[in-house]
This record gives sequence, C-alpha cells and structure tokens, in this order.
Amino acid sequence: MLDEVSVEELQSLYQWVDTIPLSRPKRNIARDFSDGVLCAEIVHHYLPKLVDLHNYSSASGITQKIYNWETLNNKCFKRIGLQATRQDFDQISNCVAGTIEKLLQQLQVKIAKYHSRQQQGARSGVGPRRELGSRERHAPRSGDRGQGSPRHQDQRRIEPARKNNHAAAASGFPREDSRNRSGGSSPNVRELHSKDRYIQELREANEILDTKVRKLEQLVRLKDAKIQTLQAKLQAVGLEGQPGQRLYS
Repeated sequence: MLDEVSVEELQSLYQWVDTIPLSRPKRNIARDFSDGVLCAEIVHHYLPKLVDLHNYSSASGITQKIYNWETLNNKCFKRIGLQATRQDFDQISNCVAGTIEKLLQQLQVKIAKYHSRQQQGARSGVGPRRELGSRERHAPRSGDRGQGSPRHQDQRRIEPARKNNHAAAASGFPREDSRNRSGGSSPNVRELHSKDRYIQELREANEILDTKVRKLEQLVRLKDAKIQTLQAKLQAVGLEGQPGQRLYS
C-alpha cells in the first residue's frame, strides 16, 4: 500500500499531522497510530462533534486496537464518507508499513470535503428560510375577516412597532425594518458570534490538555509499576537498591 503514496505526498502528509496537537509524541507513525487513539484525536481536532475521545483508550493488544478502529469507523468514518474495511484495521493494528499513511491521506481529503459540504449547506440554507418567512407573513388567509382574525391581530402588533421605528428614526437610530431588509448583522451580533467561536476553541483546547494530562498520569503509573518490579527483583536476588541509586537507564 505504501507504493500508492508518493514521497512528496508522504512529506506533505507528515507535515499536516505535525500541525495537529496530539496527546503523545510521534516516533514511529505505524506503531503510534496502530491503536486508533491518535487518529481519533485528529478527527476530534477538526470535527469535535463527531468524536468523543473518552470512547478510545490506548492499547497494545490487537483486540482493543480493532475495537477502537471499528468504533471510529461506525461513529465517524461512515459519516464523512471514508470507506475502510476490517482488513485495513487488521493491517494498521499490526503496524503493516504504509497502511496508516494511506488511511490518513484519505482522512485528510474527507475532512476537507466534509467542511466544504457544511459551508455550502449553510450558505444555501439562509435564502430559502428568509424567503419562506416572508411568504408566510404576507400570504393571505381565508379567515382574515373581522377584528378577531389572526391578520387583524398581527396588524395591531405591527402598528406600535412602526410608531417605535418612526420615533427611533427621529432620534437618529436606524429603523428595525431597514435593518431587516438589508439582511446584515449588527456589530454586536458579529462580536457575540466571534466570542462564541473563541469560547468553543478554548473548550477544545482544554479537552486536548485534559487528554494529555490523563496520558501523562498513565505514563507515571506505568513508570512507578516498573520501578516496583525492579526493586522486587533486586530484593529477590539479595541486591537491595541503595538510596539514590538508579535502577534503570
């Protein structure tokens, strides 16, 4: 599978991966990505709503690795149009050279296309909703007669608003109907949207930091366990470790 990716594409792919904050350093990409955790973090970095990092745990056994990949496939890959098979996951979990690079290359393309579809859907959805709301407000109704009709009630609600607009125009403030016709957003609204995006980015960064802390705590526990094991072996052979003496390098 490695021959399907050129050297230039591999270099570009590795640079792309290096730009993404991951919970552990990348020394051997085939081994580091074999359990699917780092791949889940990449998807979460770009599409946080599709991936819950708590569903994926570091693993050295094939069974847990396959479970992580199948979970990622069912919850995310299928939704963004990335097609992967059990055989692909088996090869990646067994660190077969070139398999993870091919998957990451496809993932990079699918994430970009997914973002593009979302943006196009957001742009195309604005006009029809406004047009529909306009038709609903101005469409005649068969029962609009008399003061108790819905149309008459709407008219009574509109009249005070018109008076308020005239008063606002006289005081130098823009009228509400002119803002609505222009379709533009006020600076306050844009500022709120910008703050919301900033808060969301901070939350995502906080989640990444929490994940890194958990990974570091796990490494500390493993290191302590190794130290206890080595001390037990020394005691077993009658070589008690001296204070300050390094048990391993």
